[in-house]
Amino acid sequence: MSDSSTQRICPHLRGPGVAQALPDEKNRCVLASSIYLPRAQQTRFCLGGRYRQCPRFLRQGDRPIPPYVKGAQAPSVRPTTPTVRLRTLPWRYPWVPAALKWLLLALLLVAFVWLWQWRMAQTPPFVVEREQPPTPLATPTPEPPEQWLRPTAGPKPW
Repeated sequence: MSDSSTQRICPHLRGPGVAQALPDEKNRCVLASSIYLPRAQQTRFCLGGRYRQCPRFLRQGDRPIPPYVKGAQAPSVRPTTPTVRLRTLPWRYPWVPAALKWLLLALLLVAFVWLWQWRMAQTPPFVVEREQPPTPLATPTPEPPEQWLRPTAGPKPW
């Protein structure tokens, strides 16, 4: 490789040994070593001479490269675009997933209660048809029965 082609390759691009001059699945970015580096991005930024416009390169700024990276040198030229300090995304806060779970649970509970009431309003009342009790064949006596037996022998008191 000539000296001019070496300057076109991003200083953070690494391969299994040395970075390939062609897009390869084994090439990795030192700034995000665990992330797969698509071939289109390698062609556009890493190997195309536009590595100073790469989002990873811009985020790195003047910060030193992690010490676990062997043989990587920080770029000597500062990128022309200033790096912007990005805010933490709202769903990255630790309390947001828990709050969303509770909110979802509350919404499901409200929906269940509302659907239950709506369904009960749509359902006709449940009435059990019963037979009329049979009418008695004999009429009850107007006098209550006596509590004692009348004497059968002796003078009649009445």
